[in-house]
Amino acid sequence: MAAFSRGSVTSATSALKLLTIAVLICSEETVLATDDEWDEYLLCRQCGHEVTKATDLKRVASAQALRQRNDTILGMPEILIQLFENPAGRAFEVITTKKADVTKFDQVYPGDTWFPGFSWRIAVCPKCGQHLGWSYEPHNHEHGKKDTEETFLGLILDHLIHQDYADSLLVIPKMYRS
Repeated sequence: MAAFSRGSVTSATSALKLLTIAVLICSEETVLATDDEWDEYLLCRQCGHEVTKATDLKRVASAQALRQRNDTILGMPEILIQLFENPAGRAFEVITTKKADVTKFDQVYPGDTWFPGFSWRIAVCPKCGQHLGWSYEPHNHEHGKKDTEETFLGLILDHLIHQDYADSLLVIPKMYRS
């Protein structure tokens, strides 16, 4: 049986106390982390800009949809995906979100809306200009004013990409691999 001196036991006890303090500090920092740090994003498929996050997805059903289905997106179950067709005959699968980092055109269109009672404006990626969808606001909304609980965005699913999938596409050159 190995013999331990009083000094080595004291050192081990001190090390254990320091380790416990370090774990508590790390745990405290994790608790203080904001939701944004851990949220998953949908990115612009063209340039990779972070467009919207999982916690901002919002279910807004429309009777104008040609078809509706639910799917899991960004780990969020039961996300409503709706198929719409514009007057030119082009079809879009759209998800809705309460906010997104997009640039909204100034022109507001009250007609040909997929969401009755709402006017729309075109929304594009602020980085590359790719058409990402539409911003919707109530007809009586002061156009150009701050978004409210009633405003939302319809984003074209095919123009977005999940951040994890985008990360998997990045290839490390052989010369940097170990």
